[in-house]
Amino acid sequence: MAKRSWMRFVCAVLLLALALYTAGAEGYQVTDLEGEAWYPEEGAWTYHYTYVYPQLAADDTDAVAMTVNETFQLILDEMRNLAMPMFAAAPEMTEDGRVEVKQFYRVTCSTKRIFSVLLIKSETRGSEIRWSIEPEVFDVGGDYPGQTLTLRGLVRVGDSSDQLAEAVLPDLYARFQALQESGVCRADVTREAFYASTVPTLDFYADENENAVFFLQPELMCEPGADVPFFVYTPEELEALAKSSGAGD
Repeated sequence: MAKRSWMRFVCAVLLLALALYTAGAEGYQVTDLEGEAWYPEEGAWTYHYTYVYPQLAADDTDAVAMTVNETFQLILDEMRNLAMPMFAAAPEMTEDGRVEVKQFYRVTCSTKRIFSVLLIKSETRGSEIRWSIEPEVFDVGGDYPGQTLTLRGLVRVGDSSDQLAEAVLPDLYARFQALQESGVCRADVTREAFYASTVPTLDFYADENENAVFFLQPELMCEPGADVPFFVYTPEELEALAKSSGAGD
């Protein structure tokens, strides 16, 4: 990788870290819901699950915070009570030995209208580590308090989330190609494979300015991990893309 390209990538990661650090000045304070569990049991486990989930700090009279916290609790319950026991009981899932699953989060936006996080998971099997990133974007002060937002619900432009996604995907692919050339992203990923693995209606979060931020899944990286390239689009930029591309027509 060229030195200049590498430095640009490092700067992008540092800017993301700064955005994550400064988020939350106006919105809810966040506490951790954390713990661990062993499957099928601690003494003879095949899966070990360690987790940290966000919880909005508020009393029981705050219906919005309670709804958001319940959503994270449901995600956690599905992992603890359904996914982990099922994986631990499947011989094909444990034939390579014990599996360590770690889940944590990053707050990307906490304003009076939006609360947004990235849920990041690593799964270690022997020397192999697989990463996945799942965003959650909540309306905490708009028309749908406590509910998750679609792409259009976040930026409030365009005719639909599908229209915006169709318009932005070619632009994202062009940026991906530049990262392939600089050695950040895998060179063997074709256009078809990129389009199949990149879903703008799902792979987005909100930054501290309530812009839409699209990101690449770790599987597309030369060195998969929790820090992946991200691409910020203002509502105005997405609207302009939709109009210029004729997406949805």
